[in-house]
Amino acid sequence: MRLTSLALAFALLAGGGAFAMDFKPYGRGAFGQLTKAHAGRPLVVHFWSVTCPPCLVELPQWAKIAAEKKGFDVVFVNTDGDDDRARAQARIEKVGLSSADHYGFADDFVEKLYFEADSAWRGELPFTALVAPDGGVVTVTGAVDDPLIVEWLEKRVAK
Repeated sequence: MRLTSLALAFALLAGGGAFAMDFKPYGRGAFGQLTKAHAGRPLVVHFWSVTCPPCLVELPQWAKIAAEKKGFDVVFVNTDGDDDRARAQARIEKVGLSSADHYGFADDFVEKLYFEADSAWRGELPFTALVAPDGGVVTVTGAVDDPLIVEWLEKRVAK
């Protein structure tokens, strides 16, 4: 009886998670795996947090860009811990980015995750890695209207 109750509780918990948005784990090696998986297409990897006011301001701008421009891939990486994932999910749903590809930091050694994206990155947010089809990477710390991001998108992404 006790084992049956435990199994039922586990099944309910597992089923309850099925309704939550899926943040794929972003751990060591993830940046390289992402760039390899999207090789040959322009890729934007955008890092953000619910504790970063500029990140929250620009999420709707990223949603607009993703809806209007074609021919590129965009991946969002939430840098918050598991405790803030529900807040992150609420923000994503609010701006209409639920169908995008989302990852969440899943490694306590975050400096290693920063280093893999850019050896000079110390965790400032928002942070965006622009990966060209040939694998060349340009990184930008700052808002989506940064001239580097605007120019990169204009040159590589169709409207």
